[in-house]
Amino acid sequence: MITVRRARPGDALAIRNLLKDLGYGGDARATDETVSQVVKHPEAAVFVATQGVEVVGYVALSCRPQMRLAGLLASIDEIAVTQSQRQTGVGTQLLETAIGHARSLQCRRIEVREARPGEGHLRRFFSARNFVELDEAVLGIEL
Repeated sequence: MITVRRARPGDALAIRNLLKDLGYGGDARATDETVSQVVKHPEAAVFVATQGVEVVGYVALSCRPQMRLAGLLASIDEIAVTQSQRQTGVGTQLLETAIGHARSLQCRRIEVREARPGEGHLRRFFSARNFVELDEAVLGIEL
């Protein structure tokens, strides 16, 4: 049985392993410290899906005020599910939890950005759950 709960700093290793599955390697210590900061951050929420004691997925959500919406905007920053649990409903449970949390904060919108080309499965996942493409483009610069 899958249970979704709020993440804790002790989930850092499991989340780091899921990040590796997404192709994000990196310094283990820095990643663990960042996970700890994010799970404690007042404008962020991280939820993990567990099967017994094993973390099999997570979703990271952040909220911030946005003037053009005259209210809060929620953003799904990351969502990941272990390969063995994909297409079993775990991602949907995580997404529903994130949406419920955003609603509880009275967010006006929840957005997700497609992180990388080739992640068409994420586009299909979100589209199947009533997410629609907005007239926006994301530009960035590495600092």
